[in-house]
Amino acid sequence: MGGFAETSIQDHPISRWVLPNWSALVGHGHVISRHVLSQLVTSQAQHVVLILHLSYEISVYMDTSSAEDRDRLRQAIDHEITVLEDILRSSKRRRNALVPISRLPPEILAMIFSFLSSSAFDEDADYLKWLHATHVCHQWRETALSYPHLWSFIKFAKLQPAGIAEILARAKMAPLHLEAKINHWGKARFEAFERQLKAHISHTLHLSISGEFETGLEQLISPAPVLEVLSLSNISQPFEFPPPVIPDALFDGIAPKLANLELSGCNISWKSPLLKGLQTLQILSPSEEARPTLEDWLDALNEMSQLKMLTLHSSTPVAFDDNMLISEPLRTVTLPSLTRFNISASAKDCALALAHIVLPALNCLHVAAKSHEWDGEDVRLVIPHIARNAYGPQDTAPLQTIVLSGGRTHAEIFAWSVPDADDKVLDSITLLRMAVSARLVFSATTNGSWRDGTDTEIFDGMVAHLPINNISSLLAQNHTPFGKEFWLRHSPRLAMLKRVRLVHTSVKPFRQMLAEDAPPGGPLRLPSLTNLILDNVLLTALRTYRLRDMLTKRKEQGAPLETLDLHTCIASERAVQLLAEVVGDVKGPAETQESGDPALFDWRGGVTFFSEEEERTYDDEYDGGPLPWYDGRDLEEEEDGDVWDDYDDDSDPYDEL
Repeated sequence: MGGFAETSIQDHPISRWVLPNWSALVGHGHVISRHVLSQLVTSQAQHVVLILHLSYEISVYMDTSSAEDRDRLRQAIDHEITVLEDILRSSKRRRNALVPISRLPPEILAMIFSFLSSSAFDEDADYLKWLHATHVCHQWRETALSYPHLWSFIKFAKLQPAGIAEILARAKMAPLHLEAKINHWGKARFEAFERQLKAHISHTLHLSISGEFETGLEQLISPAPVLEVLSLSNISQPFEFPPPVIPDALFDGIAPKLANLELSGCNISWKSPLLKGLQTLQILSPSEEARPTLEDWLDALNEMSQLKMLTLHSSTPVAFDDNMLISEPLRTVTLPSLTRFNISASAKDCALALAHIVLPALNCLHVAAKSHEWDGEDVRLVIPHIARNAYGPQDTAPLQTIVLSGGRTHAEIFAWSVPDADDKVLDSITLLRMAVSARLVFSATTNGSWRDGTDTEIFDGMVAHLPINNISSLLAQNHTPFGKEFWLRHSPRLAMLKRVRLVHTSVKPFRQMLAEDAPPGGPLRLPSLTNLILDNVLLTALRTYRLRDMLTKRKEQGAPLETLDLHTCIASERAVQLLAEVVGDVKGPAETQESGDPALFDWRGGVTFFSEEEERTYDDEYDGGPLPWYDGRDLEEEEDGDVWDDYDDDSDPYDEL
């Protein structure tokens, strides 16, 4: 009919009362155009007003002396109210249909709702806030209820049992994303959760359980044919409850699509059928008795050729015999797809694990080794294996940025395959944030105390094994000084180094290395160095003279420094001026010192005017002065005077969810 939508006259609520004659005129079951219906409704609206007026007049003059008459009148009025409410609702729907957004097909509207419902995945978002959209109008609500996937994300901790049951009913058989944070749950609530989980595991795509729980998985003996992600995180202390054990019969051993398995504080046998065909595996802090034998571990890894990410904290085989580390491995397993490997264990356990796996696709390695030997000898065992995996044919670019950080009880090395990656490192927080993108992160720590110089020896051994020939940017922020010999040893392989950033403990030995004459016929040390950044260095007059003399010598050798950055240093105006005479671009502090430490203003005309004792006092860059910013741990004074580091939710008003 002229392109107008068709509707059955019997579907209109007004037909229940004021339009009974239309059916006779048009014919029972006939359809009329919306245009004609609109005209009829307009004319009949006047009839409704008239009938209501007559009804009112009748009720006023009607005899209501008997209870029967009053009840009859009450029923008539209730009927009027019901019909009028239906008419009002229908009118609002027809009026809403004229809004442009109402022309969107339900599929498009559902797609928009999916972006709103996906906010449920955001931990900080209001879980049920998106439900407000389903209360805007009838069309939006009907659309939302017609698409089960919009209800597939369920947070058990934020809903009451009735709400969970309702949402599960709305989700129908859509793949579910279930999340349960079990903290202080009573027995009844936990058992209800178990029943619901058991009933819907067949179409659960993602299952995450965290909190304080002992078990609860024994009931899940049905297959999980669509499960892709399983995350179990137990935060209870071992002395409170034993770690939950992942039963071998979980899901009847059938979870063919499981690709991501994350376990924390849980025990699992490395013979479990779940440890097959995974792409991501994370096992954190199981109990000691749950750690695998070397053979079981290698057998399990051999079943994970598609594994891309592997994180193992205190969950690798134990190196109980030093012969396991000294002799060549009798067996290795290749993980052809693994790109990221994060391992944390004792240094010997790390060495054992790395010695028995081949990682041809690796592009990110994080190793946290705990040392148990006072001379750090166990750390030296793992260094060659780390270096072997720090760079390979699979890498599209060589290591170009390196950060050396640590102190008397820890040594840390970060390396990136991009230049100037340390440029955004401002403090310990930003360093950890940048570590996520690092090609290599190596950390060696000890609970006690290494003998003096052990940390430097670890750095020395690690740098000696790493491919540093293409390093263009270096940040040294170690607490204890490396010494001039450290820099002399490694400078020949740092010919591409352009940018160096030093904290005060590294300035003196680095400066001494550059000031020393090269061997006869030998190449200039660090020939590409053009940018030097000093972090938080107290530039006394003597240190300024020493630095100027070194920079002058570099200029005479044909390798002048282009930029000297002192913006975080403590220096006088005179110090900045002296250094600017040698370096064209000197970035001085925002505010230079005009008074304060006398050593800042003791200008005597040069280095030769200072005695040996004064040199020891004013040029010792690790005894006193500001400490490197990185560690931030409590400090203690040693007997010799040196300072070392020690190391309810919104509810659905319609459904009372």
